[in-house]
Parts: sequence; structure tokens; C-alpha cells
Amino acid sequence: MKKILSLLIVVAATICWSQQQSNLQNVIYTTPSKKELFSRARDVLKKSLENKDFEHAAEAYAYLQANLAEGAPLTLFEEYLIDMEMGHFEDGVRKYASQRRKLLDSTYVIEKDNRFSENDALHNYLYGKFENFTEHTADSMVNIVDASDVSTGLKDLYATMIYGELTVGIEVFSIRNMPYLYRGLRDTVRVDQFLERAHKFVNENPYTEHTDYIKNQIIPMIETILARVREFRENPLKHKYYTGGLGVFAGVWTGFFSGDATDHLETKMGSSFMLEATIQVKRFSFNGFYSYGFINTPKDYDYNWEESEEQTYGLSLGFAAFDSRFLRAEPFIGIGSHEFSNTHSDGNSSTTFLLGLNTDVRLFATPPKRYGGISFVAFARLKYMAMFGTYSDDSYRVNYKNLESGFVSHQFGISLGLFLW
Repeated sequence: MKKILSLLIVVAATICWSQQQSNLQNVIYTTPSKKELFSRARDVLKKSLENKDFEHAAEAYAYLQANLAEGAPLTLFEEYLIDMEMGHFEDGVRKYASQRRKLLDSTYVIEKDNRFSENDALHNYLYGKFENFTEHTADSMVNIVDASDVSTGLKDLYATMIYGELTVGIEVFSIRNMPYLYRGLRDTVRVDQFLERAHKFVNENPYTEHTDYIKNQIIPMIETILARVREFRENPLKHKYYTGGLGVFAGVWTGFFSGDATDHLETKMGSSFMLEATIQVKRFSFNGFYSYGFINTPKDYDYNWEESEEQTYGLSLGFAAFDSRFLRAEPFIGIGSHEFSNTHSDGNSSTTFLLGLNTDVRLFATPPKRYGGISFVAFARLKYMAMFGTYSDDSYRVNYKNLESGFVSHQFGISLGLFLW
């Protein structure tokens, strides 16, 4: 009897233990994980917002906010969109402005964001309305806040930020894995509204966290670029004056010699040619030239060999003293060399100092497609150049020294050129 009783007790205990294990497994497999709870909360929030059931939406929203440290997926920008949809405009504007500051304020130290995001139905619902963000969308959003009971300062701040989305272009690039932001003008469609509300905000709210960078960074940048854009629309070439480019010129010239060397040299012109290349940086140009044309022979020249044109070449530095749509004036100085090829001394050459003036007439110029864009220009160049040097001839000796006499060669040229402006 005792054995039977003991056996029954063992069987009963085994059954109880098995039931407990089964209940424990049911609890484990039926209790939702945190991830599942967060997903359910986001689904409830999305459906409540769609149905304008802001009471249940607020409960789900508060649950997600309370569990951010536990990994609840909810970004700050999503909070902004939720606040705006629920009519919490003051909170929404502040959150949105703090997000925009990260992109607009170059001095702002961005704190690490440990929040999680989720690309789900709620995300698509909130962002879907702004896939095509146009000026009309911006106007509608600004009008909603302007009609609310938030402070005037927040209304102006919000309008500044929203119109800034259309106006301030931001590009991110990396150098050695370090991200950098480049800010510029994106569009002018609402630039006047942006500047109006931005000026109003900084003038009436001088001590906020957003005032300094809007006043000293964003407004001056946009106004400077806007002035260029408007100038470009009025005259696409005006901003090109006194700027740089690359050019090449080819033409003919004539000239004469003066100075003491003319007592010993007979000068005439042969066929002439001049080739020039120029690189211009702002007002300054760096030029190189090659030419031939002069034929200089000693006055007692009685040889029968064939005469040839003498070569000159050199480098010069020019300065754009005047520049306009049709005319550019550029004085220049430099150094060069004159090769005397028809004298008694073989290989006779003279290092020269040169100065002169280029007067360029723009025959036509293609308008650039944008401010700072490239224009192709055709020039007619009128050139005067004086080269100062010394002529030396060992067939004339004065006090046992070779004859040396100074000369100035005067060249008057006309050429055509193409310029990448």
C-alpha cells in the first residue's frame, strides 16, 4: 500500500511540474518583446493620427517618448512632425529649429544622437506629405503656425526656417572621412519672404540661441549671393569684368627702331607674325609671346647672304586697368630677347626690357549659363610694345672694346584671339 501511495505521489508531482513548465513556456512565448511593444505603439500612433484621435495618439506618443532610453524608435524630426499634427505648435517649432540649426550654424557643436529610427508605416505617413516640398507647401505650413496662438517670435522663427528650406542650399562632402557642409543659395522662389521674416526675427528677438547665426551667417550669405544673382539676370557678363581666363592671339605687326644703334644699323620690315598666350588671374595677366619681322643690317653691310627676319620673344606681366563689355585696356611690363641674325657677329642677341599696352576689343562673348560660369570670347587686339636693349658688334671697336649702342624697337600689332573667360 505504501508503494502504491508513493507511486501516486511521484506521478502527481511529475504532472504538476510538467504543467508548471508548460505555463512558463506559454508566458515566454506569448509575452511580447520590447521591440514588438514599440512597433505596436507606432502603429497605434499612426492610426490615431490618421483618424484625428489625438487622445489615443497622445498615449502612444508618450509611451514612445518615455522609452527612448530603452530603444524606442522615435527621431526628433518625427517628434516635430507629430507635434505639428497634434497642434502642439510651440514644441514642434522649437524641435524643428534645433534640427535646422545643425545645418545652418557653422559654429554649432552637434551632440551625438543615440535615437533609433524605423522605416515603417508611421514614418511613411509622417514624411509622405513632404515628398514634394514646394513653395506652396511652405506657405501652407507657415500660414498654419501664423494662425495659431504661439508667440510672434516663434512664428517668425518658424517662417524663417521653413522658407530657409527652399532658400538655403546645403551640400555635404567629406575630406579624409571628415564631413563638411557647404551652404549656398538653393532657389529664389521664396527668398524675399525668407529675408523679411529672418530680419524681423533677429531684430525683435536679439537674445535667442538662433539669433546670432541667422543674423551673422545666414542673412549676409544669402543677401550677398542674391545681389550677384540679380546682377547676373540684368547683365550676365558684368561680373566677368576684371576676372581671369586663358587666351591665345595671333596676328601681324609693323615697327621701327630708334636710339644710338640706328647710327650703325639699317632697319626694314620683312614678313611679320606674332603669337601670344595669356593666363589671367583677376586683374593680373601672365603673358608669353614670340614674333619675327625686323631685318637689321649694318650700314656697311656688303655681304651677299640671304637676309632673314629677326626673332623676338619674352614674358610680361599685365594689369587690367580698364574692362567693360566691349573694351579692355592692359598695360604691361616684362623681359625679352631680340635676336640679331643679319649682323657681323653670329648669334648676336640682346636681353631687353619691355613695356607696352594691349587694347582689346571684344567682338562677341557667349553669355555664361550661371554666375561664375565660362564664357567664350573673340578679341581683336591692338598692341604697342617697346623693347629696350643694347646692340653689340665686334666688327666695330672703340678703345679696344666692341661697339655697344642702345636701341628701342617699337612694334605696332593687330591680332585676333580666342579667350576662355
